[in-house]
Amino acid sequence: MMQNKAMKLKFISSVLASLCFWLNATAQTQTDVAATDRENVQETYLQLQDSVKPSNTNRFLIDGVAGVIGDYVILDSDIKKQQSQVELQQGNLKLSKCELIESLIREKMYAHHAIQDSINVSDAEVRSRTNDMLRFFRQRLGSDEEIVKYYNRESMDAVIAELNKLNRDGLLANRMQQRLTEQVEITPEEVRQFFYNIPEDERPLFNTEVEFSQIIVKPQPAEEDVKDVISKLNRYRDDVINNGGNFAAKAALYSDDTGTERQGGILSLTRKDPFVAEFKEVAFSTPEGEVSEPFETQFGWHIVYVEKIRGDYRDVRHILLRPFISTTQVNKAREELDKMRDKLIIGDITFEDAAKEISDEEETSKNGGILTNPSTGDKRFDLTKIDPSLSAQLQFLEEGDVSGIIDEKDDLGRVYFKILKVNKRIEDHKANYTLDFLKIKDLALQKKRVDKIREWQEEKLQDTYIKIGDQFKECDFVVDWTK
Repeated sequence: MMQNKAMKLKFISSVLASLCFWLNATAQTQTDVAATDRENVQETYLQLQDSVKPSNTNRFLIDGVAGVIGDYVILDSDIKKQQSQVELQQGNLKLSKCELIESLIREKMYAHHAIQDSINVSDAEVRSRTNDMLRFFRQRLGSDEEIVKYYNRESMDAVIAELNKLNRDGLLANRMQQRLTEQVEITPEEVRQFFYNIPEDERPLFNTEVEFSQIIVKPQPAEEDVKDVISKLNRYRDDVINNGGNFAAKAALYSDDTGTERQGGILSLTRKDPFVAEFKEVAFSTPEGEVSEPFETQFGWHIVYVEKIRGDYRDVRHILLRPFISTTQVNKAREELDKMRDKLIIGDITFEDAAKEISDEEETSKNGGILTNPSTGDKRFDLTKIDPSLSAQLQFLEEGDVSGIIDEKDDLGRVYFKILKVNKRIEDHKANYTLDFLKIKDLALQKKRVDKIREWQEEKLQDTYIKIGDQFKECDFVVDWTK
């Protein structure tokens, strides 16, 4: 009986671990912010000579090979770098070398078979992921110079090239997983059986959760500052059209998009790529060789030069300028929210109506400021699984309470203001089939997906070359990778 319980507990942990991997897969790569699948293998270079390319010889000799999966080689430094990046993103989270290496092995196995199955990712997707990572690193580390030091590379271009490669591998792995699990569905009866097959004393405990709404007010630039930005973009455009000015040079000199300025503002995209709608609309409506009129997105004001059309792909260059936002405009936004909060406190307006009236967050304003949890699809948020600063803001609010004004910054460093209201609070409790149906359904679905993945792994292990270093032979891997 004890053995069965242990097996069930280990299985539940495995399901939860797999869920975390899938949720993070798109944001993590081999040595990436959200570290997802990395592995190891420590063999001498001579033993692996036939498995690596001669051009990488010096790196392997100096670094040390941790493992080989198909055409992929995992180095000792990959494992160390992954751990440091997990710590950078997750604070004090510590993963063992065994956990890190198995994560890497899994990712590289997915990526290897994604290539064999002709699964592709676009350059635009890769660059978008890299740009997101660079914004994150700039916030945490402070400057490009610190990022270069962190990666131990000779230049920022070298860092970007490495991140592009790692992100491509991560996206390939994610696409392979999606292909394997996208058709997996679950019935209510399967959910019921999953829940009641867990012994009552082993059912999970759910942490305190809240349902909440928010109102966000963002400082807006003054009209004259917007006109100034549009005027600059029109000057750049006129110079390119009428005087033969170099668009790429202007992007490198003037663009506020730090992710593309070094490459002259270049982007390659298709209609399916994750760009904001306004940008894609202009990119695909502007003829090849022409420069668009200035247009606005949530990031600022742009002009786009369509360099080449390649079937479904557009190679474009863009210049982004963000209007200056003065202290006067910042104070004006805060005062607007402060006045609205006063009206809420005395009951002159409901939070829902206030959000619809003044909130600048498009995703929630039409819904009265109510947030939906993207991980679960319902309105509940586990206070231990959201951003620590947001959790702290919500922790001591009771049902119906409205917070004070909170100063925040977005990913681009722009200040904005918000207030929160707790609509419902559910204290920590043991899993309840009725109360927690959506969570239980999600766990049951993940179990089914894990089963599908494991079936695939068992099949592919037979025809995938995997070599793991002797220093990992004592690891208790979830999968027997070398059988």
